Amino acid sequence: MKGSKWLKWVVIAGVGLRLCLWAFQSSPEGDDGLRYLTESINLIDHGVFSTAQSDAPMPSAHDMPLWPGIMAAVYWATGSVPATQHIAGLINILLVVVGIIAMIALLRNKPFSFGDTQITLGVAVLLFMPDTVIYSLFHMPDQLAVSSVIVALWLYFRGVNGNVKCLIGSFISFVVAIYAKPICIPLALAFILALILVYGSTWKKKLAMVVAGVAIVAIGLSPWMVRNKLAFGTAGITSISGTNLYSCNWGRLAQLLPVGEKEAVLADMERFESEIADYDLMKRSKLMGKYAREQLMAHLPEYMIYTAKTHPRLYAGTGTVALLRYLGLERTCDALDNMWSSGVARGYQVQYETPYTLGEKALGAGVQIVSWLVLLGGYLLVAIGAIKSIRRYKDLSFGGYLLVLSPLLSIILLAAVIGPITATRYRYIMIPFFAILAGYSAMSMQKKA
Repeated sequence: MKGSKWLKWVVIAGVGLRLCLWAFQSSPEGDDGLRYLTESINLIDHGVFSTAQSDAPMPSAHDMPLWPGIMAAVYWATGSVPATQHIAGLINILLVVVGIIAMIALLRNKPFSFGDTQITLGVAVLLFMPDTVIYSLFHMPDQLAVSSVIVALWLYFRGVNGNVKCLIGSFISFVVAIYAKPICIPLALAFILALILVYGSTWKKKLAMVVAGVAIVAIGLSPWMVRNKLAFGTAGITSISGTNLYSCNWGRLAQLLPVGEKEAVLADMERFESEIADYDLMKRSKLMGKYAREQLMAHLPEYMIYTAKTHPRLYAGTGTVALLRYLGLERTCDALDNMWSSGVARGYQVQYETPYTLGEKALGAGVQIVSWLVLLGGYLLVAIGAIKSIRRYKDLSFGGYLLVLSPLLSIILLAAVIGPITATRYRYIMIPFFAILAGYSAMSMQKKA
């Protein structure tokens, strides 16, 4: 069977699976979907972007506004929360299709120039890594960010040989990705700065395109920064970076310090929090981020060890519990937690009244085992592809080699940004780069002519 035929069936199966799961959804909110839904409802009912569930919600800046804005438009049109949730799921499936089309175009063209078999493997990883299935269905902005990144990469690699329009389109697509998930900021800046080394033109034009890229991103984000300035008194993109760095990265490390040092650190954190209590939201976030960075640098060896111990867990999650909960199989979810974990269903009430049946245990364990096998298979393709990409093009120029290695370097960059935070959904932004590397796994090791 030809590779192109396999590709067609992989796409049909991937999209069809999502449509089937979408049709039987029960809890489509996922980890953070209720927060995005609340923001959407507040935009329509109260005219304010806020995560607060109240009659007079105060503005917030925890999330970026694009996905809540899309859901708000659906809520405004339907006037129904269930309809909004269902349509948001369909929008995400449509975004999956957009991502597939862009990924195929990306892999067919330079610098990858993959054949049908390689493209099929890349698209299969994009569609069937276990976490990609469920996190493309929840009404959260992850799929919007992933599809926007893929489009940005397709345009970027078309533009590096001198196509200015494609590069500008890539910068704009990166802005869209940032408006979905702010973790795309360092990714966008890395690709823009890389133009100094990979853009096929004079140094003057290289620098001009870098300046243009930074300017487009800055101009694109400026309306939201102005909104935050007007809402809080301090300009900024989001409050999530500072608060996460303080509460998650530094806060969790602080809990692991030796007892005496821990007590002193926690007391200093309490003092710091009281000092900034009266500042506006954005200023507090910036100060919290600054404080956390200073503390992490002061405890750099401990932080590196902590990250090295915890970060690998990021790659072990499959989203199985999230999938079962999405389908309303709460008892099956609890049974799986009871067998594999502590018996506590991650904040949900464990149903002990009736003993778990053999069928519930078998279903939960079966889905988990299959998910682990698929995950392992995907990682093997990615690992083989990473090795082949390094060996196959070892005689290229530095700029060409950088283009070929960009998927691997992007994963390393995202891993550094994510650090010790190991929620499975954080890994989803890596999936375009996993897909590209998986395509390399089917590449011949003959030297390039």
